Amino acid sequence: MKKRFLVLSIICILVMSAIYGYAAEEQTFVLTKEEQAVVASYPVVYVALDRNSFPFEFYNYAEKQYEGVVVRILDHVHQLTGFQFEYLKTKDFEQALQYGFNFQADITVSKVNRYAGFMQSRQLVKFKGYDVGMQFTQRMPPDVAALINRAIDTISEEDIKTIIASEAVQYEKMFNRTELRVTIALSAVIFAILTVAMILIIYLKYKENKNLFLNTDSLTGYPNIKGMKAVTDVSISMLNISTYCMVNLVVYNLNYIREVYGYTEADKVQTDIAVLLDNHIYNNEILARANNDDFILLLQFTEREEMIGRLSNIVEKVNEKYNLKNSDYPVVLSIGIYNPKYEELNMDILMQKSLQARQFVKEKDDVRYKFYDDTVRIMTVEEKLMQQEFLASMEKDEFLIYIQPKILLADNSIYGGEILSRWYNPRRGLIRPGEYIPVFEKSGIITTFDMYMFEKACQLLQQSLKEGRQVVPVSVNFARSHFANIDFCDRIFAIATQYEVSPNYLNIEVTESLIAENAKIMKDIVNKLKEMGFTISLDDFGTGYSSFSDLPNFMLDYLKLDRSMIYNLEDSKTKKMIKGITDLAHNMDSLIICEGVETKEQADILRSLDCDIAQGYYYYQPMPYEEFEKLLQSKQID
Repeated sequence: MKKRFLVLSIICILVMSAIYGYAAEEQTFVLTKEEQAVVASYPVVYVALDRNSFPFEFYNYAEKQYEGVVVRILDHVHQLTGFQFEYLKTKDFEQALQYGFNFQADITVSKVNRYAGFMQSRQLVKFKGYDVGMQFTQRMPPDVAALINRAIDTISEEDIKTIIASEAVQYEKMFNRTELRVTIALSAVIFAILTVAMILIIYLKYKENKNLFLNTDSLTGYPNIKGMKAVTDVSISMLNISTYCMVNLVVYNLNYIREVYGYTEADKVQTDIAVLLDNHIYNNEILARANNDDFILLLQFTEREEMIGRLSNIVEKVNEKYNLKNSDYPVVLSIGIYNPKYEELNMDILMQKSLQARQFVKEKDDVRYKFYDDTVRIMTVEEKLMQQEFLASMEKDEFLIYIQPKILLADNSIYGGEILSRWYNPRRGLIRPGEYIPVFEKSGIITTFDMYMFEKACQLLQQSLKEGRQVVPVSVNFARSHFANIDFCDRIFAIATQYEVSPNYLNIEVTESLIAENAKIMKDIVNKLKEMGFTISLDDFGTGYSSFSDLPNFMLDYLKLDRSMIYNLEDSKTKKMIKGITDLAHNMDSLIICEGVETKEQADILRSLDCDIAQGYYYYQPMPYEEFEKLLQSKQID
């Protein structure tokens, strides 16, 4: 009768646990490559158990095998990991324990007493005052123990109680089948009575878990937009919305990280940023992640300067973690802020306006945040119109090729030119690239635009070559997104070949920041372009991204000094710096190009410092390609 009472007690506990704590579906268990290597290096785990510790570990004499709760749990571990568990025959508890002390077994006995000499006592569940667990001995490697522990963590306490009940039934079968049948019959009555209640609770729990799944971002574990709205619809009222601000925050270069370093690395960046943001928000504020990789924050707003301080602190923490000394790449944040008006409660509109503000943060801006205001509203409307007019303007040939000449400082002859663009828009007239290039970059149409302009430039060069006119090399700029894939080289080579333009007439400009952020792939791209016959310029040199040690690794034809480096040419230190850079470039068989030359004095000083080529308004402003051709012909006649 005592056994029957024990089994009934166990089964009743199982039933009540199922009713009040039904576990969610088990998460998918996937081995990493490192964990697969651990299993391969240690395929057999030896286990020494007590023969008589019912129902946790015992020997089934009829089946000649060990059974019990511990065995069931290790079977589960085997299914998840692939570890093979071999059970050593023991006489009793003391011998099983001795096998552990003597390093003959990796796992031993289920009692948790933290015996001296064992590496770890893993508690599984506390049942009726009994600590159910297992001992990991010093024989077991730590990485094997860690993997087994991770597999065991997938088993809930309720599941362990279920196993206990199941093993109780199995034990009863071994010793008293008749009594066990009575017990099972009584248990079946209990189950029948509670079945309806269990099904109802399971259904309600399912709905709860489903809603949680739909409201949670699968990558970071924080709320998604749906989850955020579910909270804000309840907690934010018309009375306090104006005391909050909506913040849109994104890793500006996340697509670049994803394309170059892979999705796993980009996902890690996102989860790291989520944790950092969570550490910087208050209890009554909300953090969510949108499907487009944006983070949405609803923060309390008191004063503009106080909000700037909070956001600046977040940017500072990210910069500390991802500076180029600690990381292969920087992580650059862009932030848009919108402080709602009193009557605004539509969360979609609040998020849209914070997004619009964030999109006006420029790539080279020192300040990485932007507040929504009337200027943003007007510019957003204008940008939308530009995007709508883009394709039609390409078809109507409204994008024009302009060239700014490059001058050889030694004799003031035209050495080459830089291809620029202008947009003749019937609605607005002639638009400079600074107005529409950022719009194209944000919308993703910049790659289409770049290839369109490159092809158009090749067409003009082909025409000039066929008509026997003088042609000089021209440099071409491409958006940074092109350089994420080495196939870019084949695409532009195919276009040049199609129009019978030799690559040595085409100089490809790459920015210093691109090389600094991903030296490996940029080295491959630069070398391939050189092999194809293109020349290479390092643009914006001196903006502080790369180090001089990087330069010998790249086959560069030109170093193009940023205009900021020649503003203070009267200063002796500036002259020495430029002279040093010039000597370094010449030693690497590269020429120096100075852009932004606006006065004769600047040109004379740069010439005296042995700089090679100048470009700027002192010589020529950007001009239509036809005027550039005429200029070349006139210089040829002179």
